[in-house]
Amino acid sequence: MTPHRWKHPAVVLNSEAGAIAGSGSAKLVAGLHEIFIGEDITGAEIEAVPGSEIENALQRALNGPADIVIIGGGDGTVASAVTLMAGRGKPLGILPLGTFNLAARDLGMPLDWKEATLALIDAPALDVDLLEMGGRLYFCLVILGFYPTLVMTRPKYRGNWFVKSWKLGTEMLASVAAFPPLHLTFVNEEGMVIHQRSRIVLIANNDYEELFGLFPRRKSLDAGYFTVYISTHRTRWGLIRSFLAWVIGRWKQDREVSYFHATDLEISVQGERRLPVMSDGEISKHRLPLRIVLRPKAIRVLAPRLS
Repeated sequence: MTPHRWKHPAVVLNSEAGAIAGSGSAKLVAGLHEIFIGEDITGAEIEAVPGSEIENALQRALNGPADIVIIGGGDGTVASAVTLMAGRGKPLGILPLGTFNLAARDLGMPLDWKEATLALIDAPALDVDLLEMGGRLYFCLVILGFYPTLVMTRPKYRGNWFVKSWKLGTEMLASVAAFPPLHLTFVNEEGMVIHQRSRIVLIANNDYEELFGLFPRRKSLDAGYFTVYISTHRTRWGLIRSFLAWVIGRWKQDREVSYFHATDLEISVQGERRLPVMSDGEISKHRLPLRIVLRPKAIRVLAPRLS
């Protein structure tokens, strides 16, 4: 990848994103204009809209003269953008304004919005893989099991990622033992059948590295497969050990975590017709069997630190 200076950005901000919902978007819009003008970019178009208007605003940006489209929001907002923009030619830049910002972290984005904006102006473009599920595309991951069920019953929290992580972590440990395990059947693209009993399954676009810290980082964004991680832990203590192994970067050595790669997977759950699923931070119920397909190099994104 070679850096390229983008001259005509169109920026679409989710005015309900966690980083700006409380203070409003006017200050952010003014700050973005100031940065672009300081970089001799006078043709930037910036629009702040509620979440329900994101797709319409993105469509306007795609139809206009912009050479890149920048989406500002969290991972759910990014998922809306990649679903609409895949295969459309114009690169997508991500301005991290959510709580966890996993997509932005994977791309090497600074998490400060001013630094991120400056980084995007000269960022190279990379073709990356996406996950397809239920007619929509996702950048990061899909989660099944007690975690989406738990979050679905809680009020939506927007704010500091550490506070949210602490709240969810303590609630998870308090309730996981009471959550009945799912009896899952996986059928991959080769017809191989896997039966597994689990309380939580994580499906990552590509694969995760073993690194110290709370947030995972993917080894690659264009490896051409996704990875299914299955927890077979039966006790709360087992999950606590697994979490500690995650933090110190040794979680793949946990004997109660199994994983495999796939490009096309059908998932069914014994006795269930619909299942809560978390996909890039957003939760919805999906009809079973659930099919997940990898779409290789489906979209061009700006990746400042991956050049």
